[in-house]
This record gives sequence, C-alpha cells and structure tokens, in this order.
Amino acid sequence: MVPALSALVSRTLTLNPYLPQPRSRRCVAHARTLALTPAPAAASAFRLRATAITDSSPPPPPPYPLAEILPYVAAEWETIAKGWACAAAAVYCLSRAVPAAGRLPRALAAAGAGAGAAIDVAARGGLALAAFASARAAAAYAQQALLWEAALRAAGRLRERAFARLLERDLAFFEGRGGVAAGDLAHRIADEADDVADAVFSVLNAHPGCTNKWYTTHAWILTINLTQTIVPTSLQLITMGTQMVTIDPMLSLLAATVIPCMCVVIASLGKRLRQMSKEAHLSLAMLTAYLNDVVPSMLTVKANNGELKEILRFQKLARDNLKNNLDKKKMKTLIPQAVRATCIGGLLVLCAGSMVVSGTSFDAEGFLSFLTALALVVEPIQDLGKAYNEYKQGEPALERIFDLMRFNPEVTDKPSATHLQHVNGDIKFHDVTFRYVDSMPPVVDGVNLHIRPGESIAFVGPSGGGKSTLAKLLLRLYHPQSGYMLLDNHDVQDIQLQCLRTHIAFVSQDAG
Repeated sequence: MVPALSALVSRTLTLNPYLPQPRSRRCVAHARTLALTPAPAAASAFRLRATAITDSSPPPPPPYPLAEILPYVAAEWETIAKGWACAAAAVYCLSRAVPAAGRLPRALAAAGAGAGAAIDVAARGGLALAAFASARAAAAYAQQALLWEAALRAAGRLRERAFARLLERDLAFFEGRGGVAAGDLAHRIADEADDVADAVFSVLNAHPGCTNKWYTTHAWILTINLTQTIVPTSLQLITMGTQMVTIDPMLSLLAATVIPCMCVVIASLGKRLRQMSKEAHLSLAMLTAYLNDVVPSMLTVKANNGELKEILRFQKLARDNLKNNLDKKKMKTLIPQAVRATCIGGLLVLCAGSMVVSGTSFDAEGFLSFLTALALVVEPIQDLGKAYNEYKQGEPALERIFDLMRFNPEVTDKPSATHLQHVNGDIKFHDVTFRYVDSMPPVVDGVNLHIRPGESIAFVGPSGGGKSTLAKLLLRLYHPQSGYMLLDNHDVQDIQLQCLRTHIAFVSQDAG
C-alpha cells in the first residue's frame, strides 16, 4: 500500500446561508507547492435541489414503468402462481354459489309450507351455500397472503438493486452534480420502495383488502367475500357473463352498456390521480431532504439567528405537502363514488329493460340468479378500477426509483485496464488541471508534482483550495480536464479502479 500522504487539510469551506456569499479567491503558491483555488461556491446547506438527475447520457426510459418492475415480479412466479391458484379456486366456489343462491328462495318457500322433503332440500341448499362461502373465504385469505409475500419480496429486491446501483454512481453525483439531495435519495430507497410494493400488489390483486359485500334480494341476504385477483377476475367476468347471457340475452346486452362507461371514468380520473400522486411524492421528498440538511447544521442556524428563517422555510414545504396530499386523497375518494354512480345509472337502464321484457318467461328463480351474476360481474370491474388507481398512485415511486438506476457512469475501466499486484508508491502529476464546473475557474491548475516512495508531503492552503481534490483525482473519483497522473509509471487511467483504490489509503477529513 502506498505510504500515507500526510495532508494538513482543513474542513471544506461552508458558506453562511444568511450572509452575502464571498467571491471565489485564487491562491497561487510557489516552489513545490500547488496552484490552488477554492472550490466553486457550493449551494447553501439548506437550499433545496431539483430532483432531475443529470448524469451523462442515461439510457432512455421504457415507455411504461411497469415494464421495468416485471423482472423483479417474475422472480416470484412460484408464489404468484400459488396465489392465483387459490384465487381461481375462490372463483370456482362463487360460480357454484350463484345457481345455489337462485334455488334457495324457492326451497325455503316450499319448506315453509311444511313439506318434509322440501325442508331437507332447503337444508342441503343452505349447507352447500355455506360450504362454498367458507371455502371462498379460506381461498381468499391464502391468495392475499401469498400475493403480499410476492409483492414485498419484489419490492425488497428492487430496493437492494437500487442501493447497489446508487453505489455505482460517480462521486460527482453525490457532491452536487446529480441534482438530488441526500435526503431525497434516502426517501426513494427507504420509503418509496414500500409504495412500489403496494403498486405491485394492486396489479397482482385487484382489490386492496378483504371486505364483505352484502347483496339483498327480496327477503333474504347473501354475504359473499369479493376479493379477486386479475386472473380469476377475468375468469369470473367470463363465467358470470356467460351465465347472464344464458339466462336472458336481452338483459345481458343492456347490462353490458355499463362496462364501457365505467372504464372511461376509471381511465380519465386515474390519469389525474397519477399526476397528483407524483406531486405528493415530490413534495414529501423535498421535505425529507430539507430536514436531512438542516438538522445536522443547527450550529450554523443558531449562530446566525436563523431559526425564524428556517421555520418559515419548513412551513412552506410542509403546507405544500399537505395540499398535495389532500388533493390526492380527495381524488382517491372521488373515483369510487364516480364509478358507483355510473354503475347505478346502468342498473337503472337494466330496470327499465326488465320492464320491457317482463312479459317474457322470466321466473323469479331466473331473475334472482341473473341479479346475483350481475353483482358478481360489476364488483370485479370496480375492483379492477381500484387496482388501477392504486397502481397509478405507486407509479411515481416506480419512476423515481428507476430514474435513480438509469445512468452511464463517467469513470469506468478501459477494456485493456491492468491489474497491479504490487506498487512502490511513486506518484507523479503532469500538468494536471481540473474544474468541478466548466463555468468556474479551475480548482487545480497546471499542477506538476513528484512524490517519491516513502516521502511525506503536506499540502497547505485555504479551505476549498484543492487539497482534497488532488487525492480524489489520484483515486480516479474525477477525471482531470487536462494532464495525467502516474503510479509507478503507470497511467492511473490504465489501472483497474478496484486495484488502484486497493493500493491507496485515503482518510477523509470528515472521518470521525
């Protein structure tokens, strides 16, 4: 390992956010010292940065965020298949319960007349209906438990991959050029990954929770648990729709007019919900980033009587987040009401149609079975709408996490990079010039330096003069605009990054 370079390095210049900013000063030293200039004026410790990522030439994003999450979801295919199998079993139980529900009122009426055989038929019908309902509930529980496991595992794998990709980014990204505050990065990986899990579950499972829906027809109440996934929901729509057509094609045609209207309402309101969710995510990220910046800097705040200024900044961010969350919650509440209103309008059309066809042979048992099948058709459509809206809420989180992972690093190994087994520690800087930002003066300007093995060098200069920058350039954390550096007469650009950093010991001035 290269002998440690002793550096008398002061803390990086911290600009007072409450006073006018000083102009950049240039310090030129002589005789084996370096031409040093202070680092470009950094943004205030409390200035919020834009959330756009500006790394070089990121690959174009896929047209849909869902396409990017699919590999993580596909890795859980066994668990998902088990969950969907349970849901398919639940749909089968529902399909058997529909005709049983239609026959039950007649059996109960006959049993009320005192016929012994009718009582037995009614009892068997009731037991069969209860058995189907119990089996449906058990299958629904297993379905949701398995699909939640798949969604959380997929989100956890995405979180791990996002953090690994974050560590592959260039140092410039973390020192201001990335345009993303540290608090925002933490918020994306820690918090928004949970939102991704909710979005994935909403895609796998068409209803976010287990609820009991009560359908009252004539003088009896049927309780059915209606929690479907997308695959069995499609099966249920086909099965129940077929039964409706079998019972009465005319009424089925009238009932089908409700479906396109519901789809239009869900799609149009879902777009607005997505935009509102994106604004809520961004405002929360800005609030989190602000807190991560200001809390560690309380010394600066108190020393400059900045409490009132920071309170006002926090109030603005908190109120923006409150407004965005309220807008999102209001839209989320409005969507099911709008869908329900559309459904009621369709049912009114259905009632009018039933009056038209009332002269046909349409007995009470058939009408009851038709209404039950209709309820089992409409409810999955509403559930799919809710799932679509849940996904739209989580879509901004998906985009922000994958934006973090879309980049091409500037500092990479050459295909012909060499690996050094041993180094002596001979270091040379040849006319090295470097600036952090093209519009700013160079931090390191035409530096020529030779550090021999075993030699200790002290760099002395003002904060921001480029002392730490020299170590960063040697470690290839940045590329100089001109000049080159040699380690044992090997250009550091031709040495593998992992090998180079293995042979150089670096102790940060901020190390505790």
